[in-house]
Amino acid sequence: MYSYFYSLIQKLILKKNFYVDLIKLINKHKVSKIIDIGCADSSILEHINDEYLYYGYDLDSYFTNKSKFKYKNNDKLQFYNKGVDEIDFKKFDPDKSIIVLAGLLHHINDSQIKRFVDRTENFKIITFDAVKRAGQKNITKLLMALDRGNYIRQLDNYKKLLPHFDFFIAKNRYLRFPYDHLISTKNIDKNIISDVFK
Repeated sequence: MYSYFYSLIQKLILKKNFYVDLIKLINKHKVSKIIDIGCADSSILEHINDEYLYYGYDLDSYFTNKSKFKYKNNDKLQFYNKGVDEIDFKKFDPDKSIIVLAGLLHHINDSQIKRFVDRTENFKIITFDAVKRAGQKNITKLLMALDRGNYIRQLDNYKKLLPHFDFFIAKNRYLRFPYDHLISTKNIDKNIISDVFK
């Protein structure tokens, strides 16, 4: 039931889909594997073609079971009921893989983020999360307060947790309401980021 209402709300408030930009970025890299952590209903799959191997991870078995059933005839897509701490990154080649964390960081604590960063040093990574900033409008604060994540952070906090990452504020880019998203990247060409998110 939550999935239905979540999808409905997303359709109502989304101005632009983040995954459209994400796929543009992925297509500019020579990677063959997408590791989607906190994949939920694997929305990214609506935008990628068959050239990629996809690994979706989510703690909620409702989402992974739903995706397994939906994509049961596609052996390039794999789904796992695992959290970020349970993933064996050693089985992936960092040169051929990109890790996506869309809306996950504000659901996990600082220790989990630090462990993730330590285990994925050489990977291409992109994260997408809400960020608190000075002077945000009341509607922005309300939307963040209604979010199920307990760890929406200030930009400085994200920077401390994500060393060697580059940061881009996507202001009012994706929602129909005033809202700030933080796009954090590691081992991804800054020129590509500028080109995709200009």
